[in-house]
Amino acid sequence: MEKGLKWIECLWQTFLSVVKIILQSKFCTRLPNNPKQETLLVLGNGPSLRPLIETNPEIFKEKDLLAVNYAVLSEYYTKLKPQYYLVADPIFFTDEGHCNRLFDAMVEKTDWEMCLLLSFQAKNSRLFQEKIAKNKSISVYYFNMTPVEGFKCFSNWCYKNGLGMPRPRNVLVPSIMSGLRLNYKEILVAGADHSWLKEIWVNEDNIVMEDLNHFYDKKGSEQYVSTKHLHDLLLSMHIAFKSYHVINDYARSIGAKIYNITEGSYIDAFERRKIK
Repeated sequence: MEKGLKWIECLWQTFLSVVKIILQSKFCTRLPNNPKQETLLVLGNGPSLRPLIETNPEIFKEKDLLAVNYAVLSEYYTKLKPQYYLVADPIFFTDEGHCNRLFDAMVEKTDWEMCLLLSFQAKNSRLFQEKIAKNKSISVYYFNMTPVEGFKCFSNWCYKNGLGMPRPRNVLVPSIMSGLRLNYKEILVAGADHSWLKEIWVNEDNIVMEDLNHFYDKKGSEQYVSTKHLHDLLLSMHIAFKSYHVINDYARSIGAKIYNITEGSYIDAFERRKIK
């Protein structure tokens, strides 16, 4: 009975994913296919990335680097010179303030050849298009953010062909999936603290508070009033951590390995690798 119910659930998820792909995905997607190194190092924006850069600068050599979101605001951006930069959150294309802050800095600072990987929603942003056109060193590629679930053979086929990905609740999901589509067989993940459980609390007025800290924040941790209820935050975390297990299973199926080199990371899906 339980197996039968699980099969029906997978069938329903597959059906919904097909509908989402038809309505949301673009069928002509391409990413650059010329990795310069054998290993891709994905740079999350967690606070652990700063001491890692300062104490172990050698690990960033002889690896292709992928930065995300507001990494360009860091003083390390022009030192690391990432080969790839990925932005997924629609707010960077729909909100003028975020768009200006991110892409003005990117256009000004980037004087090396870099591939900018964006969700297809960015194509509808005239503001973004006008900004990025000013820098000829940046090549733009687009990917589908469509969440795909269901039978594993179906999901894996969609992942391989870029029609979708595991539910992208965090920027790390499209970053790793893009790395796999770029044909890297080894992906290292740094700055992926994901220690949100100890960074949220509820005050005496029943307001959910978040203690946010990124490696580019020079002032350190700052407290914010959350825009979500606690159960919504916990559900979001559940989706993100579950997606990493789906990604790890997919990576194994195509002969790729993902290693988490983030000290103290809460991600339990990827094999840990110690930095010596």
